[in-house]
Amino acid sequence: MFTHLCVTFKTETMKTLIATILLATTFSITEVNAQASIQPTNSTINYDDAQRPCIKVNLDPEPKTLKSAWRSYLEENYDFKLKGIGFLSNKDLLSAEEIIVEQISSKSMDFFTQVIEDENGSEMKIFARHGYDIYLSEDNYPSEYEAINEILESFLKYYLPIYYASGIDDTEKRIAELSDESDDLEEEITDDSEKITELKEEIKELEENSKVNNKMLILANQKLAKRIEKLKRARIQLRTL
Repeated sequence: MFTHLCVTFKTETMKTLIATILLATTFSITEVNAQASIQPTNSTINYDDAQRPCIKVNLDPEPKTLKSAWRSYLEENYDFKLKGIGFLSNKDLLSAEEIIVEQISSKSMDFFTQVIEDENGSEMKIFARHGYDIYLSEDNYPSEYEAINEILESFLKYYLPIYYASGIDDTEKRIAELSDESDDLEEEITDDSEKITELKEEIKELEENSKVNNKMLILANQKLAKRIEKLKRARIQLRTL
């Protein structure tokens, strides 16, 4: 009975885990569909004690994952490297100073990206400047500002499908693992059930043998008592001879 309860509990727990993962996967896919129209927006960021124009977008990946992906993408496609994320470094604000990105401008610039955690994942803000206090905006440098926006959009189109596909793959692998474990538990239950059946048959046989032995023991005791009584009578009779 105890063994049966244990294996039943294991099976029900495994089924609950699988159902939970399936539910989480469905929820994640719903979120992806809800964010299918991701569009960066104009915003501001407090930097050097003033509000600076920036491009903002909110994304699902957690900050460190997003920062690493953004840094790699810019290095591979635009040949500059953001500082602030890497070995033993994970700053909120990433920067590349005095760089020239021909796709944005032929002038030297400082390029910044702030990535912080929000309630869903990450808030990402990108801004740049020519010189100390000349920040790119939609008003004063519209073509350069739009070029930064296009770079961000190209990153989103490249990275987000990979990010979500990876999450789905991980979930599918976990479901496969849990399914295998569930199958193993079912097999264990079957084996244990068979063992229990065999043990019940053995117990039944032993009980029957015990009953037979008890009857034989009673008969043997009765026979012993009769023989003792016969021995006593024989001794009395022998004294008179």
